[in-house]
Amino acid sequence: MNYNKIKAEDNVSVVTQFILLGFSDLPNVQGLLFALFFIIYMIILIGNSLIIIVTRLDTALQKPMYFFLTNFSSLEICFVSVTVPRILKNLWTQDRTISRLGCATQNCFFITLGASECFLLAVMSYDRYVAICNPLHYPLVMNHKMCVQLAVGAWVIGIPVQIGQTSLIFSLHFCNSNQIHHFFCDIPPLIKLACGDTSVPEKVLFVASTLFVAIPFTLILISYGKIISTILKLPTASGRAKAFSTCSSHLIVVVLFFGSASITYFRPKSNHSASTDKLLSLFYTVITPMFNPLIYSLRNKDVIAALRKMKGEEMKAEDNVSTVLVMQFVLWGFSDFPNLQGLLFALFFLIYMIILIGNSLTIIVTRLDTALQKPMYFFLANFSFLEICFVSVTVPRILKNLWTQDRSISKLKCATQIYFLHMLGTTECFLLVVMAYDRYVAICTILCTISVVLSVFCDSNQINHFFCDIPSMFKVACGDTSINELCVFIAAVLFVMIPFLLILGSYIKIISTILKLPSVTGRSKAFSTCSSHVIVVVLFFGSVAITYLKPKSNCSTGSDKMLSLLYTVVTPIFNPMIYSFRNKDVIVAVKKLLLKKT
Repeated sequence: MNYNKIKAEDNVSVVTQFILLGFSDLPNVQGLLFALFFIIYMIILIGNSLIIIVTRLDTALQKPMYFFLTNFSSLEICFVSVTVPRILKNLWTQDRTISRLGCATQNCFFITLGASECFLLAVMSYDRYVAICNPLHYPLVMNHKMCVQLAVGAWVIGIPVQIGQTSLIFSLHFCNSNQIHHFFCDIPPLIKLACGDTSVPEKVLFVASTLFVAIPFTLILISYGKIISTILKLPTASGRAKAFSTCSSHLIVVVLFFGSASITYFRPKSNHSASTDKLLSLFYTVITPMFNPLIYSLRNKDVIAALRKMKGEEMKAEDNVSTVLVMQFVLWGFSDFPNLQGLLFALFFLIYMIILIGNSLTIIVTRLDTALQKPMYFFLANFSFLEICFVSVTVPRILKNLWTQDRSISKLKCATQIYFLHMLGTTECFLLVVMAYDRYVAICTILCTISVVLSVFCDSNQINHFFCDIPSMFKVACGDTSINELCVFIAAVLFVMIPFLLILGSYIKIISTILKLPSVTGRSKAFSTCSSHVIVVVLFFGSVAITYLKPKSNCSTGSDKMLSLLYTVVTPIFNPMIYSFRNKDVIVAVKKLLLKKT
């Protein structure tokens, strides 16, 4: 049976799998496109996440306008995550196939979230209309209950219609061709592949586009017509400029999003071109979400002020004991070696380069060599990528501190570092378990972070460490930290001891099976496939377990730093060496790759 098509009862080949051609017409720039889309995706995620964090934490931004902006940023993250990860996957693997179910799911989420975005932009324009045209009634009209109802309505309004539309499109027979000239499963290119009469789906698409694109856009136009009329009546030029500035950001996003979407879905069928469709789609699927945080932050004084406030300025809060609350910390790091700062910078820079190059080489080799297309090396590629991410949480900050001698770090950045360090560290623990399970099968047949953020830091802001780690943070917290320490201990047991015990269980079964092998060479070969993993497990879990599970009375700043170096820097630097120099398959693949280059 062909994987792409099956025979229907009327002997017509019916497509069960599609091929997203995407940017396959640019074969020489696939790597460049991957890098470009990856950077854009990171900008979208980080930029919109920063807007959400800032608008939630800053009391000056607790207004309806920023409540809707938070929802819009959340929606942008969801909306772009429907398409861009698939684009990245296709560019990285060059496997452009997508199942019929996968295509239908992507299409349903895309048009549902797209409809929500249209109506949320309309809600945001209505908010600006009430604020400018009826300022005295604004607090009464845009109360919290109304804001929540409008936001929820925008999120859910398109769900039933868009699910029905997706069901209608995928009830069609797709025959003869399964190649979609697009980078995601959009309705117009799908209709082109359908055989038989497509007039009904096309009419439904037109009606849906009118409902979820044209109507919100018309409402926005009406709102802005009234807004502009009101602004022009203001007596002073400064008043008009200020009123316009509160709308300009929203207006730019509206023009970018609705302009490209309207041309895509409303222009005559005869004018359709695959290249033009792809270019227009990039505007409302990728470019608008990327510019959203830039437009709403760089053009908004309130958001800029909030960002500056969170950058590390100390704030004084009067309470019963007149305590100065710490809003930024100082990472001591290696400041007790003043004469070795340059040498330490060079050493850590060299280590970081070795980690990046070594692990990147492991990823490239395991992806390119067909002999390494096995589960073991799939997990190894993931582990190497995770090591790059894990070490990039701490080492760049160490290098920055050593280079500039500015060791200050804001509370927000400290919390962010803690979150990513422990999230990636937890992932590494469980990935090592998965790798142990993989070896077993082959041979045998954001609690912590939240507790830290909620702690009150006062009097001292000096962290005697080279990154924001939880034990060192508790030392500068005031008040009772016993609950927080208990949470950390429980988390350490869950995310360190349990994975370690699972690994031990796997290796007990592995050793038991290996010892039953009849020949010495067989036992030696079986042990060799596990030895690399065992070394990494011992280095990583050993240092982590001592750091997080040892009694508080035994804590020493010097030993804590040394142990932390083992699992944050030393293990990642040895990972490519251990997995390459001790693995014959990887050595052969590297030699093969070098011979190809020469």
